[in-house]
Amino acid sequence: MDESDHRYPADIQVALRFLDRSGVPRREAAPLLHRMLWRLGVALPPPILAGFLTNTLLQGLLFGVFWTVLMWLLLWQGRAPALELLLLAGVAAGVMFGLVMATLMWFLRGARKLPTWRQFRSSL
Repeated sequence: MDESDHRYPADIQVALRFLDRSGVPRREAAPLLHRMLWRLGVALPPPILAGFLTNTLLQGLLFGVFWTVLMWLLLWQGRAPALELLLLAGVAAGVMFGLVMATLMWFLRGARKLPTWRQFRSSL
């Protein structure tokens, strides 16, 4: 853990130390979005310990919003497609990305024999 970790919520600090000891690379244990939220005091579990639904919703929502804004700025700004089409495309992109990322985290957690966030917190 680096010096900035003292700004994270206490249970996140404990989880990161556990993941460090388990050999999980920091890029998997603490992605940029999570580090920013932790510094704001949001005790969101590390994605490799989070549940499937949590990962799907968080990753999908953020990607869907980012993708929709980016597509509007780069492709559709001058043409202005129907708002329904723009929102439907953003939701579809978010759902697909969220499911892929949640499946990846579920697979990595299983391959490394790590507990879920709920199991980890109950063992403290």
